[in-house]
Amino acid sequence: MDTKAIVKSVPLFSSLDDSEIQIIERYCAHKELFRQEKLFSFDESFNLLCIVTSGSIGIYSNGAQNRLIARYIPNESFGELNLCGISLGNVEAIALDDAGVLLFPATGTFVSFVTDHTDIGAKIIYKLLSNISYRIRETNKLISQNYGWVSELRKAIYTDRLTGLYNRQYCEELFRENKEYVIAIVKPDKFKMINDTCGHKAGDATLVAIAQSIRKALPFATHIRYRSDEFMIVIAGDADIKKTAAAIAEAIKAIDIHAITDGAINAITASIGISKNSITQQAIENTYAIMWSAYNNGGNSIAMEGTK
Repeated sequence: MDTKAIVKSVPLFSSLDDSEIQIIERYCAHKELFRQEKLFSFDESFNLLCIVTSGSIGIYSNGAQNRLIARYIPNESFGELNLCGISLGNVEAIALDDAGVLLFPATGTFVSFVTDHTDIGAKIIYKLLSNISYRIRETNKLISQNYGWVSELRKAIYTDRLTGLYNRQYCEELFRENKEYVIAIVKPDKFKMINDTCGHKAGDATLVAIAQSIRKALPFATHIRYRSDEFMIVIAGDADIKKTAAAIAEAIKAIDIHAITDGAINAITASIGISKNSITQQAIENTYAIMWSAYNNGGNSIAMEGTK
């Protein structure tokens, strides 16, 4: 199998088109390993993403017992955290049998690659975050949840720094549950006016106020900062869709931003789109479109699935 074929088979690069795959190919190298051959050692600085193409690779900790802590098989990857600048300790990688590994980026650094190819870099980073999320779940089966770095890593990956809510990446977790939910998308009306009139500090404080209010109103829901000024609320499918929408609307109505804006603006309104579905990316996009129908009709309203 040549490098291009290997690249095209890797899920990490699945969202790239043929021209982008060709660029990735130039930055990759394929390495063949014999059984028990080391890919890297404990004392070696290794900052590459590795995708197993054949055989299997074992990761060993540098402890007293030199334990096997992870095993990777074809189409699985490791080293994502290295690309993100996070080191989880002193480990080594050894081929458990004859194996092949695709290395990226084999030339330069990931930072320089993203700098030179921003659009491709953005797509890869999104996939990297998904892979890291998956790897955390798998790793949690092997190690105790009491390890501090696990909870800290989960928090760093899934938490929006400004609001303290989950970030959009957490949707990947919900997709795997295959359950029905009430899904609501909330967008404050004329939010740009707050930024333009009162400054971005006031805008950020307003977003925090929205996050706190909807979390207080629906404490058992999952709250996500979906995009810049947009929020997603996900609650169990047995929840009443109309009551959920009304609770969100009341939470927005209760927000007082007089102090935040130094008296320039007292209150905010929002456009709310809401539906009930098994949660998928398509279901979220459908709910997002429902929200936009409310927003484009003047805002300060609720639009529900199946209504106009």
